[in-house]
Amino acid sequence: MIFDIFSRKSKVTDIYESSFNKKCLSAKQINQGFYGWVFLIENSDHKTIIAKVYKLLGYMDTEVLQLDMMRKYALVSVPEIYSVSHKKDNGYFDVMFMEYINGVNAAAVKITDEKEKMAFSNQVIENVLAIHEVSNPNGFGSYIDHDYCLNWESLYKLNITKLYNSLHTHKPLIFSKKSFELMEALYESFDEVFTDTVKENHLIHGDYNLWNLIADPKTNKLIGMIDPFGSCFADRELELFQLTNANGEEYRLLENYASHISLSSNFEVKNAYYFFWDDIKHMVNMGYCENKRFQKYGKFIIDRL
Repeated sequence: MIFDIFSRKSKVTDIYESSFNKKCLSAKQINQGFYGWVFLIENSDHKTIIAKVYKLLGYMDTEVLQLDMMRKYALVSVPEIYSVSHKKDNGYFDVMFMEYINGVNAAAVKITDEKEKMAFSNQVIENVLAIHEVSNPNGFGSYIDHDYCLNWESLYKLNITKLYNSLHTHKPLIFSKKSFELMEALYESFDEVFTDTVKENHLIHGDYNLWNLIADPKTNKLIGMIDPFGSCFADRELELFQLTNANGEEYRLLENYASHISLSSNFEVKNAYYFFWDDIKHMVNMGYCENKRFQKYGKFIIDRL
């Protein structure tokens, strides 16, 4: 493990220096997610930038376009991309070099005053509302490949069918029999969950939670947003479960959002359904599996249908 980190750091340093023709004074891994590693680099001009290394090919090119889209509509800073380097060119991995927004992930902000908490909550919700305000006249779907559909239910069913079929073809050993049976039951219950037709499409970030927002810890101001994932034109409720991730409940983010936007009549069930299949997606893509969580949300939905 230590060797892997050292080796990755050395390769990131080499790629940075050859890409920018500048000496790298330091490179420190500061984060790791399902899909990549994040390094903080200081160059010979004492400028700090971010290097994001991708575990799989293809995700970097998609994120470039997603960051460009988010930058158009977000109320806070979205990092500028300085350069990208593909595995086919550097021999190691895809890596993106981008602007460092000087702050902390918003989940790390410590606010105790209730009025300040509400003020911070408002900033988070105002930003996502601005993004959700954007719609697409061509319908639901991906602005990456311009593949659109006028019916959300058809598109979403197609997306989860791909995941469902993948797990029938190759079921990870770690995915328990009980979780697998719940997945099958939830797949068959699709029509019972989607009783209200989704009529409007909205631009979504795709992974909008406090971990992917940046705050100034001195002022408690929201200053940045990173890491869109699965950003597209969708049912805006698709990403609302993210508002309860990290410590979002402490700021009553979902409650705040719902005070601005009327939610589906069966929102609680739909929200858990979206959460369940989002975790399935990460398992299919990267092998992530937390059976207790699958069973928690699966049982929550089944008990209410």
